[in-house]
Amino acid sequence: MEALLEARALSIHFGGLKAVEKVDLDVREGEIMSLIGPNGAGKTTFFNLVSGFLKPTSGTVSFDGHDITGKEPYETAKLGLVRTFQKTNIFADVTVADSIKIGFSQHRHANIIDILWNGPVSKKENIETQKQADEILEFCGLYDWKNFLVKNIPYGKQRMLAVALALATSPKLLLLDEPATGLNPAETKELIDIILKIRNERKITVFLIEHNMNLVVSISDRLAVLCYGEKLTEGVPSEVAKDPRVIEAYLGRGFRQNVS
Repeated sequence: MEALLEARALSIHFGGLKAVEKVDLDVREGEIMSLIGPNGAGKTTFFNLVSGFLKPTSGTVSFDGHDITGKEPYETAKLGLVRTFQKTNIFADVTVADSIKIGFSQHRHANIIDILWNGPVSKKENIETQKQADEILEFCGLYDWKNFLVKNIPYGKQRMLAVALALATSPKLLLLDEPATGLNPAETKELIDIILKIRNERKITVFLIEHNMNLVVSISDRLAVLCYGEKLTEGVPSEVAKDPRVIEAYLGRGFRQNVS
């Protein structure tokens, strides 16, 4: 598989703190790649660098053949690199259905006059957007909640809505930042199923940060481990989870037995 995302010697320093230091990392097209490491390892900072929310001190990032080093988030999103965030307060005072429609905005072509007067281009796009929004809501298990205000749906559904909103932008690469945080076992199982369907049915490459190691090991093709801002190792889950350096830095000695 070819690399869809490539980071080379990617670094960012905040004063004397090296939050990310000379990280080389590839995400291959069609895979589920996970980035793990202890709290403060630089995982979310790395996501922020490759998605344009932070500008690197040094190093380069390329996506789908484009140099995106230092580009703005809206520019990377237009190319198909889209991310979610740990917080779930997405458009809290609108309905679930309307929040999904917001995700389609960058793909609309109607001009402001056509939109204001509900002209033919706007009408056609509204019909198509409604159809696509319903399909994504069904795909993510949110259809029955479509008319609820976002702030009134359960926490687990809010987490799923973040994924649905990202899917509405038609990504090539979906970055998920700790999507299982706060989910119960049933919700986690639903999330696992949807992530696998995103890759297998929608053919979208997935790159995620996650602390739930059972989730990570069960769905990831490869893992990369950050520790103190540096890449410690990478490889298939069974190998990475048995690496003594990883066990010492993050997983804990008891986890090794669970994956052997």
